[in-house]
Amino acid sequence: MISDPSNRIGAAAVMMCLLCFATASASEPPTACDLLAAHPSDPDRIVDGRSQSEIMPDIERTIATCRRDVEHDESPRLTYYLGRVLFYRGELEEGLELVETAAAQGHRQSQFVSALIRANGIPDVIAADPCHARELWANAASRGHYAATLAVARHHLGGAFADCVGDGPTTAEMHAWLETAGHYERAGDYFHGLLIGLLREQLDD
Repeated sequence: MISDPSNRIGAAAVMMCLLCFATASASEPPTACDLLAAHPSDPDRIVDGRSQSEIMPDIERTIATCRRDVEHDESPRLTYYLGRVLFYRGELEEGLELVETAAAQGHRQSQFVSALIRANGIPDVIAADPCHARELWANAASRGHYAATLAVARHHLGGAFADCVGDGPTTAEMHAWLETAGHYERAGDYFHGLLIGLLREQLDD
């Protein structure tokens, strides 16, 4: 039995899992905002996506482009991308508001990111609320978001939700989500599979 799951998994493993993503859909033509600001880990993206380091040299044009596209199409995906790039520029309050708007509309990546922020909070911007984070991660995980699947199990095992009122996801539900995650394309990587296996073993313990 593993006595301290949060220490055994480690922050490095958790950060590794955040890089995983499902195959993107190509069912609609991308907007300019998609091309400039899509997140590589967004399972609902329609282009490959760009990292923060790729976005930053052209951040002002990217923000202006996404603002224009969101004015014509307030889809959760584009709303999230605008929030994402605003966050990168340090516009934390507006960025978070947009991310949470998209999360409320069911955008899985927005739910994951909003939960990640709420798990620890941001001083002077938003208080930590791990119970809300649990709800968001569980919602995204139940609909196949890889990183949310790992995050909700890892934080559950680490005791982050111990003070939450009401029922969270059951052990059986988390097992099922992790089993599904094991079939994702990039979960075929040895280290990703190792992490999934470790989480499932700890849930049994």
